[in-house]
Amino acid sequence: MSIKHKSQKILILILIFINHNRLYSQNQISYAKSIPEKEMYYGIEIIDEYRNMENLKDSSVINWMTQNSNYTENILNSISNRDSLYKRFKNIDNDGDFYSSILVLKNNLHFYTKFISGSNKNLICLRKGFNGEEKVVFDIDEYNRKNKTEKVISTYAPNNTGTKIALALTEGGKEIAEIVFLDIKTEKILPYVITNTWPSDLGGIRWLEDDSGIIYTHIPNIDNKSEDFIKNTKSVFYKIGDSTNKHLDIFSKENNPELNIKKEDFPLINYLSKKHKIIIGKVSGATTFVDNYYAETDNISSKLTWKPFYKKEDKIQYFVILENRDIIYITEKSNKSVICKTNLDNPNFSGNNIIINEIENENFRSITSIKNGFIFTTKKNGVISKVYKYINNQYSEIKLPSVAGSLSISKISGSDKDDMWFYISGWTKSRERYKFDIDKNEFNLQDLNTNKYNDSFNDIVVQELEIKSHDSIDLPVTIIHNKNIVKNGHNRTYITGYGAYGSSNSPYFNPYMLQWVIDGGIIVYTHVRGGGEKGDKWHKGGYKETKPNSWKDFISSTEYLINAGYTNPEKIAIYGGSAGGILIGRAITERPDLFKAAYIDVGVLNTLRFETTPNGQNNVKEFGTVTNEAEFNSLLEMDPYHHIKKGIKYPVTLVTAGMNDSRVIAWVPAKFAAKLQANSLDLNSTFFYADINGGHGASQNIEKSYKHLTDMFAFFYWQLNHPDFKLKK
Repeated sequence: MSIKHKSQKILILILIFINHNRLYSQNQISYAKSIPEKEMYYGIEIIDEYRNMENLKDSSVINWMTQNSNYTENILNSISNRDSLYKRFKNIDNDGDFYSSILVLKNNLHFYTKFISGSNKNLICLRKGFNGEEKVVFDIDEYNRKNKTEKVISTYAPNNTGTKIALALTEGGKEIAEIVFLDIKTEKILPYVITNTWPSDLGGIRWLEDDSGIIYTHIPNIDNKSEDFIKNTKSVFYKIGDSTNKHLDIFSKENNPELNIKKEDFPLINYLSKKHKIIIGKVSGATTFVDNYYAETDNISSKLTWKPFYKKEDKIQYFVILENRDIIYITEKSNKSVICKTNLDNPNFSGNNIIINEIENENFRSITSIKNGFIFTTKKNGVISKVYKYINNQYSEIKLPSVAGSLSISKISGSDKDDMWFYISGWTKSRERYKFDIDKNEFNLQDLNTNKYNDSFNDIVVQELEIKSHDSIDLPVTIIHNKNIVKNGHNRTYITGYGAYGSSNSPYFNPYMLQWVIDGGIIVYTHVRGGGEKGDKWHKGGYKETKPNSWKDFISSTEYLINAGYTNPEKIAIYGGSAGGILIGRAITERPDLFKAAYIDVGVLNTLRFETTPNGQNNVKEFGTVTNEAEFNSLLEMDPYHHIKKGIKYPVTLVTAGMNDSRVIAWVPAKFAAKLQANSLDLNSTFFYADINGGHGASQNIEKSYKHLTDMFAFFYWQLNHPDFKLKK
């Protein structure tokens, strides 16, 4: 699940690294108590040595997690030069403020978030016009002081006139948020609060065009340890200031039984237009393609008449509705990426009316409507972006002002003008914001940031390669290093990947990680199957029964780096988080000889039991279920926990968990760490850390993120024998 509308400064740190929090005092390693359970699946006996650790109310489990967390923290704090690393990362942000999440309204009000350098302070500000005077409208620190809380802003949404802002606030890494409303004129928080919601990931906050209220997703059960957690969610309408506090259910399993929505599905509203008199909802979850429904109305009511719009089998990736009611959509239904057209009056998503055929080596990504046509973007291998303009039944490429690794386009919703802004960034290039004049075909830099970083990494080279994987398929790999690197086989190398949900490992600017390269190291991003770098076929190539391709691609990438003279196994550190835990966990259990150190953040590491977790049933769509024999076999094969063997020299591994994690419950990584700790040939080579006040990495304090980033770097430098990073005696 993606995180949206956050300060990029915070997001860069948090998308990869999960923060830590201090626990208790303990200076020796503690081995977990094992109470095995045996089960038979389709004639196969499964022994689960640490099933008892699934009980997070068991004091012996909590004691093990506490003792190991403290032992790990003590070790990390004992690494020399750790403090200098922390200061170095923090100083990166001390040279100029940072602006992000810019939203432009029809009345030319510009809302944005502002990160104050040197203070870790986050504000929401506005200007009348891009060059207008800045006004601070919300200060989260001031709010926390007044309310004696430690909340962060997970997302925000101004209404259409800019008179109010809906703010989603969360704390402790829980991600579940409360929505409060700020009156811009009075600068006061209004006296109504919405609880039990997750707008950063589930549905966002959608204001009605008349600003009378919002549509958001209600979560009946927000206990992340309950079996009913994030089940039976609802898309509801809340009328601003309604004293009865009624939240009108408009799209849900309960309200719409005729749609056969499952309890683990997420019924979300993804399009709302008074002009077209239509509301569109999707039944979402951990899947690339989803069922969509529409209701013809310009008035929100509890019993809308929902009709099928398109089905997940149509493989629709993106759509827009033009002024003339034409629907332009991207589909991979024919196993190739094409753009098609239908009409809102009689929607037909058969994929037969192709208006733009497949472009070689490119996949269509997004569409933006303009007066006389539309603009669309493409990506090659998930790392090279292009943009095209389609007018009068012809398309032509728009020359961008710079090479784009990642590209996004924003436009004023519902505006009659073609005002739009392009956001361009890359692995070594911070994001730049350009206003695009469509009539003149011109780009004008219109960014609040000074782009202080862009001259700092001129000596860094980015190689976008395709290598042969284990089955001879062309595998994209990104290698980032100093231009003067010597292929002597001894370079410290950091390799990472993900490979799930059809999510691409796309370029993003991370000045913190680039310090690894400045220090002489190499960073490698593997674009393994299971991701979406080459479209749906790439996703399905690392999905359920084909999931082994994900870690075999990762292994092939590592072997390439060794054979090409970049590095050797004693100089390789690997990282993965969340669903990337499968990737890293299976890489080290299949080829432990290839890697020196591994860091697995809140990872999915016990897939055979994952569907029993609160968030597990939703993930059956991606990984499979044990109730199906073929999918059981796939789950067993991809399960890192069940591939740990006795007496193997595994890489030195650090595993983390978040006690407030809403996605991967803490016992999943804990079981893996306990078993690895007990079975690895090298004693004390497995470290485990549970953040007692942490979640899955989103909605975290940036100060804690600095600390966690420091721990990861110090751990890898120590393990790869950097001369400046040793355990203090």
